[in-house]
Amino acid sequence: MKSAFRKQKEEAAVAVKVAIIDDETTLRFTLEMFLQDEGYEVETASTLNEGKTLITEFQPHITLLDIRLPDGNGLDSLIEFKERFPDMAVMMLTAYGDAKTAVRAMKDGAFDYLTKPFELEELKLALEKWMKQHDLEKEVERYREEERRTHPIRMIGESLPMKELREKISLIAESGSTTVLVRGETGTGKELVARSIHQHSSRRDGPFVAVNSASIPEDLIEVELFGRMKGEQETKVGLMEWADGGTLFLDEVGDLSLDLQVKLLRFLEDKKIKRVGSVHDVDVDVRVIAATNRNLETMIQEQTFRSDLYYRLNVVPVQLSPLRERGRDVIMLAEHFLSEFCQQMSKPVPVLKEEAKSLLLNYNWPGNVRELKNSIERIAILHQDKALSAKHFDFLQPDDGVPRAAGDEETIQFSDQFSLEDYLEQIEKEQIERAVKESKWNITQAGKRLGISRYAVQRRIDKYNIT
Repeated sequence: MKSAFRKQKEEAAVAVKVAIIDDETTLRFTLEMFLQDEGYEVETASTLNEGKTLITEFQPHITLLDIRLPDGNGLDSLIEFKERFPDMAVMMLTAYGDAKTAVRAMKDGAFDYLTKPFELEELKLALEKWMKQHDLEKEVERYREEERRTHPIRMIGESLPMKELREKISLIAESGSTTVLVRGETGTGKELVARSIHQHSSRRDGPFVAVNSASIPEDLIEVELFGRMKGEQETKVGLMEWADGGTLFLDEVGDLSLDLQVKLLRFLEDKKIKRVGSVHDVDVDVRVIAATNRNLETMIQEQTFRSDLYYRLNVVPVQLSPLRERGRDVIMLAEHFLSEFCQQMSKPVPVLKEEAKSLLLNYNWPGNVRELKNSIERIAILHQDKALSAKHFDFLQPDDGVPRAAGDEETIQFSDQFSLEDYLEQIEKEQIERAVKESKWNITQAGKRLGISRYAVQRRIDKYNIT
Protein backbone atom coordinates (compact mmCIF):
# COMPACT_ATOMS: atom_id res chain seq x y z
CA MET A 1 0.00 0.00 0.00
CA LYS A 2 1.21 3.49 -0.81
CA SER A 3 1.24 5.86 2.13
CA ALA A 4 -1.60 8.38 2.28
CA PHE A 5 0.99 11.16 2.18
CA ARG A 6 2.58 9.80 -0.99
CA LYS A 7 -0.74 9.32 -2.75
CA GLN A 8 -1.74 12.87 -1.86
CA LYS A 9 1.51 14.26 -3.29
CA GLU A 10 1.26 12.20 -6.48
CA GLU A 11 -2.30 13.35 -7.10
CA ALA A 12 -1.54 17.03 -6.44
CA ALA A 13 -1.08 19.32 -9.43
CA VAL A 14 2.41 20.81 -9.45
CA ALA A 15 3.10 24.04 -11.35
CA VAL A 16 5.89 23.92 -13.91
CA LYS A 17 8.72 26.24 -12.90
CA VAL A 18 10.31 28.48 -15.52
CA ALA A 19 13.44 30.59 -14.99
CA ILE A 20 14.18 33.52 -17.31
CA ILE A 21 17.79 34.73 -17.59
CA ASP A 22 17.89 37.79 -19.84
CA ASP A 23 19.23 41.35 -19.43
CA GLU A 24 16.36 43.00 -21.35
CA THR A 25 14.04 44.36 -18.64
CA THR A 26 11.01 44.81 -20.93
CA LEU A 27 11.33 41.31 -22.37
CA ARG A 28 11.75 39.74 -18.91
CA PHE A 29 8.62 41.52 -17.65
CA THR A 30 6.59 40.58 -20.75
CA LEU A 31 7.61 36.93 -20.59
CA GLU A 32 7.01 36.76 -16.85
CA MET A 33 3.47 38.15 -17.12
CA PHE A 34 2.65 35.92 -20.09
CA LEU A 35 3.95 32.73 -18.47
CA GLN A 36 2.24 33.43 -15.14
CA ASP A 37 -1.05 33.93 -17.00
CA GLU A 38 -0.42 30.53 -18.63
CA GLY A 39 -0.12 28.94 -15.19
CA TYR A 40 3.66 28.69 -14.90
CA GLU A 41 5.63 29.59 -11.77
CA VAL A 42 8.26 32.12 -12.89
CA GLU A 43 11.47 33.65 -11.49
CA THR A 44 13.85 35.95 -13.39
CA ALA A 45 17.49 37.06 -13.41
CA SER A 46 19.35 39.66 -15.48
CA THR A 47 22.90 38.28 -15.36
CA LEU A 48 24.58 34.89 -15.70
CA ASN A 49 25.78 34.83 -12.08
CA GLU A 50 22.33 35.76 -10.80
CA GLY A 51 20.93 33.06 -13.07
CA LYS A 52 23.20 30.37 -11.64
CA THR A 53 22.09 31.23 -8.12
CA LEU A 54 18.46 31.35 -9.23
CA ILE A 55 18.63 27.89 -10.82
CA THR A 56 20.29 26.38 -7.74
CA GLU A 57 17.65 27.77 -5.38
CA PHE A 58 14.55 27.76 -7.62
CA GLN A 59 15.27 24.45 -9.39
CA PRO A 60 13.20 25.20 -12.50
CA HIS A 61 11.89 22.62 -14.93
CA ILE A 62 12.71 24.97 -17.83
CA THR A 63 15.18 27.83 -18.22
CA LEU A 64 14.95 30.48 -20.93
CA LEU A 65 18.59 31.49 -21.33
CA ASP A 66 19.84 34.46 -23.34
CA ILE A 67 23.12 33.90 -25.15
CA ARG A 68 24.57 37.40 -24.72
CA LEU A 69 24.56 38.46 -21.07
CA PRO A 70 26.49 41.28 -19.36
CA ASP A 71 28.80 38.92 -17.48
CA GLY A 72 29.17 36.03 -19.88
CA ASN A 73 27.93 33.91 -22.76
CA GLY A 74 24.87 31.80 -21.98
CA LEU A 75 25.82 29.28 -24.66
CA ASP A 76 29.18 28.68 -22.97
CA SER A 77 27.32 27.88 -19.73
CA LEU A 78 24.85 25.50 -21.36
CA ILE A 79 26.98 22.36 -20.91
CA GLU A 80 27.62 23.26 -17.25
CA PHE A 81 23.88 23.69 -16.64
CA LYS A 82 23.05 20.36 -18.28
CA GLU A 83 25.72 18.56 -16.28
CA ARG A 84 24.58 20.02 -12.95
CA PHE A 85 20.85 19.87 -13.70
CA PRO A 86 20.33 17.06 -16.24
CA ASP A 87 16.52 17.06 -15.88
CA MET A 88 16.21 20.79 -16.60
CA ALA A 89 15.28 21.83 -20.15
CA VAL A 90 17.10 24.87 -21.55
CA MET A 91 15.69 27.04 -24.33
CA MET A 92 18.23 29.46 -25.79
CA LEU A 93 17.22 33.04 -26.67
CA THR A 94 19.22 35.32 -28.97
CA ALA A 95 18.90 38.33 -31.21
CA TYR A 96 22.00 37.22 -33.14
CA GLY A 97 20.87 33.86 -34.41
CA ASP A 98 22.56 31.91 -37.15
CA ALA A 99 22.52 28.27 -38.21
CA LYS A 100 25.94 27.53 -36.71
CA THR A 101 24.96 28.84 -33.27
CA ALA A 102 21.65 26.98 -33.36
CA VAL A 103 23.38 23.71 -34.25
CA ARG A 104 25.89 24.17 -31.43
CA ALA A 105 23.11 24.94 -28.94
CA MET A 106 21.16 21.79 -29.83
CA LYS A 107 24.33 19.69 -29.83
CA ASP A 108 25.24 20.95 -26.35
CA GLY A 109 21.86 19.94 -24.98
CA ALA A 110 19.45 22.83 -25.57
CA PHE A 111 15.81 21.74 -25.87
CA ASP A 112 14.95 24.53 -28.29
CA TYR A 113 16.30 27.76 -29.81
CA LEU A 114 14.28 30.97 -30.25
CA THR A 115 15.49 33.98 -32.23
CA LYS A 116 14.44 37.44 -31.02
CA PRO A 117 12.06 38.98 -31.66
CA PHE A 118 9.72 36.00 -31.38
CA GLU A 119 5.98 35.79 -30.99
CA LEU A 120 4.65 34.73 -27.59
CA GLU A 121 2.66 32.07 -29.41
CA GLU A 122 5.96 30.64 -30.65
CA LEU A 123 7.18 30.36 -27.06
CA LYS A 124 3.87 28.82 -26.03
CA LEU A 125 4.22 26.14 -28.70
CA ALA A 126 7.79 25.39 -27.60
CA LEU A 127 6.66 24.98 -24.00
CA GLU A 128 3.77 22.75 -25.04
CA LYS A 129 6.24 20.65 -27.02
CA TRP A 130 8.36 20.26 -23.89
CA MET A 131 5.26 19.41 -21.83
CA LYS A 132 4.27 16.62 -24.22
CA GLN A 133 7.78 15.19 -24.23
CA HIS A 134 8.05 15.52 -20.44
CA ASP A 135 4.71 13.76 -19.91
CA LEU A 136 5.75 11.00 -22.30
CA GLU A 137 9.07 10.52 -20.50
CA LYS A 138 7.28 10.41 -17.14
CA GLU A 139 4.80 7.89 -18.48
CA VAL A 140 7.59 5.71 -19.81
CA GLU A 141 9.42 5.96 -16.48
CA ARG A 142 6.25 5.09 -14.57
CA TYR A 143 5.77 2.08 -16.82
CA ARG A 144 9.38 1.00 -16.36
CA GLU A 145 9.18 1.46 -12.59
CA GLU A 146 5.95 -0.54 -12.44
CA GLU A 147 7.58 -3.21 -14.58
CA ARG A 148 10.60 -3.28 -12.29
CA ARG A 149 8.35 -3.38 -9.23
CA THR A 150 6.12 -6.22 -10.38
CA HIS A 151 8.49 -8.23 -12.59
CA PRO A 152 10.38 -10.84 -10.57
CA ILE A 153 14.05 -10.00 -10.14
CA ARG A 154 16.25 -12.63 -11.80
CA MET A 155 19.51 -13.43 -10.03
CA ILE A 156 21.34 -15.32 -12.74
CA GLY A 157 24.09 -17.73 -11.77
CA GLU A 158 24.66 -21.09 -10.10
CA SER A 159 28.07 -20.44 -8.53
CA LEU A 160 28.47 -20.88 -4.79
CA PRO A 161 28.58 -17.08 -4.16
CA MET A 162 25.26 -16.65 -6.00
CA LYS A 163 23.55 -19.50 -4.14
CA GLU A 164 24.68 -18.01 -0.83
CA LEU A 165 23.52 -14.55 -1.94
CA ARG A 166 20.01 -15.81 -2.75
CA GLU A 167 19.76 -17.43 0.67
CA LYS A 168 20.94 -14.24 2.37
CA ILE A 169 18.45 -12.07 0.44
CA SER A 170 15.63 -14.38 1.52
CA LEU A 171 16.63 -14.08 5.17
CA ILE A 172 17.11 -10.29 5.02
CA ALA A 173 13.75 -9.78 3.29
CA GLU A 174 11.93 -11.35 6.24
CA SER A 175 12.90 -8.33 8.33
CA GLY A 176 11.14 -5.38 6.80
CA SER A 177 13.04 -2.57 8.50
CA THR A 178 16.61 -3.73 9.19
CA THR A 179 19.25 -1.52 7.56
CA VAL A 180 21.48 -3.24 5.01
CA LEU A 181 24.91 -2.30 3.66
CA VAL A 182 25.68 -3.80 0.25
CA ARG A 183 29.33 -3.74 -0.76
CA GLY A 184 31.11 -4.75 -3.91
CA GLU A 185 33.07 -3.53 -6.88
CA THR A 186 31.52 -1.28 -9.51
CA GLY A 187 29.12 -3.19 -11.73
CA THR A 188 28.51 -6.17 -9.44
CA GLY A 189 24.76 -5.48 -9.19
CA LYS A 190 24.28 -3.70 -5.88
CA GLU A 191 21.01 -2.05 -6.95
CA LEU A 192 19.71 -5.38 -8.28
CA VAL A 193 20.31 -6.93 -4.85
CA ALA A 194 18.54 -4.01 -3.16
CA ARG A 195 15.55 -4.37 -5.51
CA SER A 196 15.43 -8.10 -4.85
CA ILE A 197 15.39 -7.55 -1.07
CA HIS A 198 12.59 -4.99 -1.51
CA GLN A 199 10.58 -7.24 -3.80
CA HIS A 200 10.74 -10.21 -1.43
CA SER A 201 9.91 -8.14 1.67
CA SER A 202 6.62 -6.99 3.20
CA ARG A 203 7.34 -3.57 1.63
CA ARG A 204 7.00 -4.90 -1.92
CA ASP A 205 3.83 -2.88 -2.61
CA GLY A 206 5.51 0.34 -1.48
CA PRO A 207 7.85 2.51 -3.55
CA PHE A 208 11.47 1.65 -4.30
CA VAL A 209 13.46 4.88 -4.61
CA ALA A 210 17.06 4.69 -5.82
CA VAL A 211 19.44 7.59 -5.14
CA ASN A 212 23.01 7.82 -6.40
CA SER A 213 24.75 10.15 -3.96
CA ALA A 214 27.68 10.74 -6.33
CA SER A 215 25.46 11.95 -9.20
CA ILE A 216 23.76 14.77 -7.28
CA PRO A 217 25.70 18.02 -6.73
CA GLU A 218 26.80 18.43 -3.11
CA ASP A 219 24.87 21.68 -2.71
CA LEU A 220 21.61 20.01 -3.78
CA ILE A 221 21.67 16.55 -2.24
CA GLU A 222 20.32 17.62 1.17
CA VAL A 223 17.24 19.16 -0.43
CA GLU A 224 16.84 16.16 -2.75
CA LEU A 225 16.90 13.72 0.16
CA PHE A 226 15.09 15.62 2.91
CA GLY A 227 13.04 18.17 0.98
CA ARG A 228 12.66 21.91 1.55
CA MET A 229 10.12 24.13 3.27
CA LYS A 230 10.02 27.67 1.92
CA GLY A 231 6.45 28.75 2.38
CA GLU A 232 3.37 26.59 1.71
CA GLN A 233 3.57 27.11 -2.05
CA GLU A 234 7.24 26.22 -2.37
CA THR A 235 7.41 22.97 -0.44
CA LYS A 236 9.64 20.40 -2.09
CA VAL A 237 9.10 16.81 -1.01
CA GLY A 238 12.38 14.94 -0.56
CA LEU A 239 13.14 11.44 -1.78
CA MET A 240 13.00 10.13 1.79
CA GLU A 241 9.32 11.06 1.93
CA TRP A 242 8.61 9.73 -1.54
CA ALA A 243 9.93 6.37 -0.33
CA ASP A 244 7.52 6.37 2.64
CA GLY A 245 6.19 2.85 3.13
CA GLY A 246 8.90 1.35 0.94
CA THR A 247 12.65 1.18 0.47
CA LEU A 248 15.28 3.85 -0.12
CA PHE A 249 18.37 2.57 -1.94
CA LEU A 250 21.22 4.97 -1.16
CA ASP A 251 24.05 4.18 -3.56
CA GLU A 252 27.60 5.54 -3.13
CA VAL A 253 26.91 6.33 0.52
CA GLY A 254 30.65 6.94 0.99
CA ASP A 255 30.30 10.14 -1.07
CA LEU A 256 28.03 11.86 1.44
CA SER A 257 29.46 14.88 3.25
CA LEU A 258 30.03 14.67 7.01
CA ASP A 259 27.14 17.10 7.63
CA LEU A 260 24.76 14.94 5.62
CA GLN A 261 26.04 11.82 7.36
CA VAL A 262 24.86 13.35 10.66
CA LYS A 263 21.36 13.92 9.25
CA LEU A 264 21.21 10.40 7.84
CA LEU A 265 22.30 8.95 11.19
CA ARG A 266 19.58 10.93 12.97
CA PHE A 267 16.98 9.56 10.57
CA LEU A 268 18.15 5.97 11.03
CA GLU A 269 17.90 6.36 14.80
CA ASP A 270 14.47 7.98 15.16
CA LYS A 271 12.85 7.64 11.70
CA LYS A 272 12.19 11.38 11.50
CA ILE A 273 13.39 13.92 8.96
CA LYS A 274 13.42 17.70 8.97
CA ARG A 275 13.02 19.49 5.66
CA VAL A 276 15.51 22.23 4.93
CA GLY A 277 14.07 25.48 6.27
CA SER A 278 11.56 23.77 8.56
CA VAL A 279 11.47 23.37 12.33
CA HIS A 280 9.03 20.47 12.28
CA ASP A 281 9.86 16.78 12.12
CA VAL A 282 8.18 14.45 9.64
CA ASP A 283 7.72 10.77 10.48
CA VAL A 284 8.83 8.54 7.61
CA ASP A 285 8.60 4.74 7.45
CA VAL A 286 11.46 3.76 5.16
CA ARG A 287 13.91 0.90 5.02
CA VAL A 288 17.38 2.09 4.01
CA ILE A 289 19.64 -0.11 1.92
CA ALA A 290 22.99 1.60 1.44
CA ALA A 291 25.72 0.60 -0.98
CA THR A 292 29.32 1.51 -1.70
CA ASN A 293 32.42 0.27 -3.48
CA ARG A 294 34.67 2.36 -1.23
CA ASN A 295 36.66 1.20 1.79
CA LEU A 296 34.62 2.72 4.60
CA GLU A 297 37.01 1.39 7.27
CA THR A 298 39.85 3.39 5.73
CA MET A 299 37.59 6.42 5.42
CA ILE A 300 36.78 6.16 9.14
CA GLN A 301 40.50 6.20 9.93
CA GLU A 302 40.89 9.22 7.66
CA GLN A 303 37.90 10.84 9.43
CA THR A 304 35.93 11.25 6.20
CA PHE A 305 33.22 8.79 7.26
CA ARG A 306 31.52 8.64 10.66
CA SER A 307 32.06 5.42 12.60
CA ASP A 308 28.64 5.68 14.29
CA LEU A 309 26.93 5.89 10.89
CA TYR A 310 29.00 2.94 9.65
CA TYR A 311 27.82 0.74 12.52
CA ARG A 312 24.23 1.90 12.03
CA LEU A 313 24.30 1.07 8.33
CA ASN A 314 26.25 -2.15 8.67
CA VAL A 315 23.58 -3.99 10.68
CA VAL A 316 23.35 -6.62 7.94
CA PRO A 317 26.35 -6.58 5.57
CA VAL A 318 26.14 -8.08 2.09
CA GLN A 319 29.43 -8.53 0.21
CA LEU A 320 29.05 -9.14 -3.54
CA SER A 321 31.61 -11.24 -5.35
CA PRO A 322 33.27 -9.79 -8.46
CA LEU A 323 32.34 -11.51 -11.70
CA ARG A 324 35.83 -13.01 -12.10
CA GLU A 325 35.17 -15.12 -8.98
CA ARG A 326 31.84 -16.49 -10.18
CA GLY A 327 33.19 -19.03 -12.66
CA ARG A 328 30.78 -20.22 -15.30
CA ASP A 329 28.17 -17.66 -14.24
CA VAL A 330 29.96 -15.53 -16.86
CA ILE A 331 28.72 -17.87 -19.60
CA MET A 332 25.19 -18.03 -18.20
CA LEU A 333 25.02 -14.24 -18.05
CA ALA A 334 26.49 -13.82 -21.53
CA GLU A 335 23.93 -16.19 -23.03
CA HIS A 336 21.12 -14.47 -21.11
CA PHE A 337 22.14 -11.01 -22.36
CA LEU A 338 22.58 -12.32 -25.90
CA SER A 339 19.05 -13.70 -25.90
CA GLU A 340 17.65 -10.52 -24.36
CA PHE A 341 19.29 -8.09 -26.81
CA CYS A 342 18.67 -10.22 -29.90
CA GLN A 343 14.98 -10.53 -29.04
CA GLN A 344 14.76 -6.76 -28.66
CA MET A 345 16.37 -6.36 -32.10
CA SER A 346 14.33 -9.19 -33.71
CA LYS A 347 17.54 -11.01 -34.58
CA PRO A 348 18.35 -14.72 -34.29
CA VAL A 349 20.29 -15.59 -31.15
CA PRO A 350 23.84 -16.77 -31.97
CA VAL A 351 25.58 -19.54 -30.06
CA LEU A 352 28.86 -19.09 -28.21
CA LYS A 353 31.66 -21.31 -29.47
CA GLU A 354 33.91 -22.97 -26.90
CA GLU A 355 36.80 -20.65 -27.77
CA ALA A 356 34.57 -17.63 -27.06
CA LYS A 357 33.49 -19.13 -23.74
CA SER A 358 37.13 -19.75 -22.83
CA LEU A 359 37.99 -16.14 -23.60
CA LEU A 360 35.09 -14.85 -21.51
CA LEU A 361 36.12 -17.08 -18.61
CA ASN A 362 39.72 -15.89 -18.71
CA TYR A 363 38.98 -12.18 -18.98
CA ASN A 364 39.32 -10.22 -15.72
CA TRP A 365 36.05 -8.22 -16.06
CA PRO A 366 37.12 -5.10 -14.13
CA GLY A 367 33.67 -3.61 -14.81
CA ASN A 368 31.97 -6.84 -13.70
CA VAL A 369 28.41 -7.65 -14.86
CA ARG A 370 27.84 -4.15 -16.21
CA GLU A 371 30.89 -4.47 -18.49
CA LEU A 372 29.77 -7.93 -19.63
CA LYS A 373 26.29 -6.65 -20.46
CA ASN A 374 27.67 -3.71 -22.44
CA SER A 375 30.06 -6.00 -24.30
CA ILE A 376 27.26 -8.39 -25.27
CA GLU A 377 25.05 -5.51 -26.39
CA ARG A 378 27.90 -4.35 -28.64
CA ILE A 379 28.19 -7.83 -30.13
CA ALA A 380 24.42 -8.10 -30.67
CA ILE A 381 24.35 -4.77 -32.52
CA LEU A 382 27.41 -5.22 -34.74
CA HIS A 383 27.28 -8.89 -35.75
CA GLN A 384 24.85 -11.10 -37.66
CA ASP A 385 26.78 -14.38 -37.37
CA LYS A 386 25.06 -17.56 -36.22
CA ALA A 387 27.99 -18.47 -33.99
CA LEU A 388 30.37 -16.25 -32.02
CA SER A 389 34.06 -17.13 -31.84
CA ALA A 390 36.95 -15.56 -29.93
CA LYS A 391 37.55 -13.05 -32.74
CA HIS A 392 34.18 -11.43 -32.04
CA PHE A 393 35.51 -10.48 -28.60
CA ASP A 394 38.89 -9.20 -29.75
CA PHE A 395 38.18 -5.89 -28.01
CA LEU A 396 38.64 -7.71 -24.69
CA GLN A 397 42.13 -8.36 -23.41
CA PRO A 398 42.23 -11.74 -21.63
CA ASP A 399 44.13 -11.90 -18.36
CA ASP A 400 45.37 -15.45 -18.01
CA GLY A 401 47.04 -14.61 -14.73
CA VAL A 402 43.76 -14.26 -12.88
CA PRO A 403 42.80 -17.45 -11.04
CA ARG A 404 39.38 -18.81 -11.88
CA ALA A 405 36.94 -20.12 -9.30
CA ALA A 406 37.83 -23.64 -8.36
CA GLY A 407 36.34 -26.42 -10.45
CA ASP A 408 34.79 -24.15 -13.11
CA GLU A 409 37.17 -25.00 -15.95
CA GLU A 410 39.43 -27.65 -14.57
CA THR A 411 38.56 -31.32 -14.88
CA ILE A 412 40.00 -33.38 -12.04
CA GLN A 413 42.28 -36.16 -13.24
CA PHE A 414 41.71 -39.07 -10.91
CA SER A 415 44.60 -41.47 -10.30
CA ASP A 416 45.91 -43.82 -7.63
CA GLN A 417 47.78 -40.88 -6.10
CA PHE A 418 44.76 -38.54 -6.07
CA SER A 419 43.72 -37.19 -2.66
CA LEU A 420 40.55 -35.10 -2.41
CA GLU A 421 41.73 -33.68 0.93
CA ASP A 422 45.03 -32.49 -0.56
CA TYR A 423 43.23 -31.12 -3.61
CA LEU A 424 40.79 -29.07 -1.50
CA GLU A 425 43.59 -27.82 0.74
CA GLN A 426 45.49 -26.60 -2.31
CA ILE A 427 42.42 -24.72 -3.54
CA GLU A 428 41.89 -23.22 -0.07
CA LYS A 429 45.51 -22.12 0.14
CA GLU A 430 45.36 -20.46 -3.30
CA GLN A 431 42.18 -18.53 -2.46
CA ILE A 432 43.41 -17.47 1.00
CA GLU A 433 46.69 -16.28 -0.53
CA ARG A 434 44.87 -14.39 -3.26
CA ALA A 435 42.43 -12.69 -0.87
CA VAL A 436 45.22 -11.64 1.49
CA LYS A 437 47.37 -10.18 -1.29
CA GLU A 438 44.45 -8.38 -2.98
CA SER A 439 43.53 -6.91 0.42
CA LYS A 440 47.15 -5.81 0.89
CA TRP A 441 47.41 -7.94 4.03
CA ASN A 442 44.38 -6.35 5.64
CA ILE A 443 43.18 -9.53 7.37
CA THR A 444 39.74 -8.12 8.15
CA GLN A 445 39.17 -7.21 4.49
CA ALA A 446 40.45 -10.61 3.36
CA GLY A 447 37.96 -12.26 5.70
CA LYS A 448 35.11 -10.23 4.20
CA ARG A 449 36.14 -11.26 0.70
CA LEU A 450 36.19 -14.91 1.73
CA GLY A 451 33.10 -14.78 3.93
CA ILE A 452 34.93 -15.96 7.06
CA SER A 453 36.20 -14.26 10.21
CA ARG A 454 39.59 -12.55 10.43
CA TYR A 455 40.62 -15.17 12.98
CA ALA A 456 39.79 -17.97 10.55
CA VAL A 457 41.92 -16.22 7.91
CA GLN A 458 44.83 -15.88 10.34
CA ARG A 459 44.65 -19.57 11.28
CA ARG A 460 44.86 -20.56 7.63
CA ILE A 461 47.74 -18.15 6.99
CA ASP A 462 49.64 -19.86 9.78
CA LYS A 463 48.57 -23.33 8.61
CA TYR A 464 49.75 -22.83 5.03
CA ASN A 465 52.71 -20.62 5.97
CA ILE A 466 51.54 -17.88 3.61
CA THR A 467 54.02 -14.99 3.39
